[in-house]
Amino acid sequence: MVARGRTVLVADLRLHVAAGELVHVAGPNGCGKSSLLRVLAGVVEPRRGRVSRGAPCAFVPEQLSLPDRLRATSWLRIAGAREAPLAAEVDRRCGELSNGQLQQVALAGALHAARERPAVLVLDEPWAGLDTSARAALGEELGAAADRGSAVIFTDHSGAATLRATRTLRLGGEPRAVPPAGIRIRLARGEERAEVVVQEPELAALLAERWAIRDAEPLS
Repeated sequence: MVARGRTVLVADLRLHVAAGELVHVAGPNGCGKSSLLRVLAGVVEPRRGRVSRGAPCAFVPEQLSLPDRLRATSWLRIAGAREAPLAAEVDRRCGELSNGQLQQVALAGALHAARERPAVLVLDEPWAGLDTSARAALGEELGAAADRGSAVIFTDHSGAATLRATRTLRLGGEPRAVPPAGIRIRLARGEERAEVVVQEPELAALLAERWAIRDAEPLS
C-alpha cells in the first residue's frame, strides 16, 4: 500500500518487473505515480507490504534539488558515479544550472550505474526539461540499458518520452482514507480512569455503554 498522510493512493498492488522490461507508470495527476516510484526506489517505505529488488537501484526524482555551491561532478562522485560522462557546459556549480541541466546531471549518474551492470532504474518524468536531442539520446540510452538486462520504470505525464514501453501500469481511482491501525480511548467511570487501544469500532461502542469516553485518538 502506498499512502500520502492518511490517504491511500495505491492499494493491493502486486508488481513484478523482469530484467529488460520498460514499464510506463501512467495515470492522472494526484493518483500516486511519484509516490509509488519513491516506494519502488526505497526512498520511502510502503505503508503496508514490501518491496524487493534483485539489482542495484538508481532513482531520479522529477526535480533534483542540490546545494547551489556543489559542482555537478562533485555530486556524481558522491553518488558513486565518478566516471559518468558529463557535458562540459553542465560541469558547473548546481546553482548555475537550469532545471534541464540538473536533470542531465541526475540522469548521468543513473545511466552510469546501468552501464556498469544491470540495475533497476526508477525515473520520475526523466524527459522533463530536456531539449529534443537530449530526449532522443535518453530514449536510446534507456533502450540500451534494458537490452543489457536493466529494468526501467518511468513516468511520462507530458508525453515527451522517446521510448516505447514494453508494459504500461495504469493507476487511478478515487483516493480513500487509510483505515486506522487502532483507536486509543481514555475512559472514566466515577473515580476510575483507564486507557485502552481497540481496533474495532463495535468494541468502542460497547465500552461507551459502561464508561464515559473522555477522549478518542486514531493511531497511524
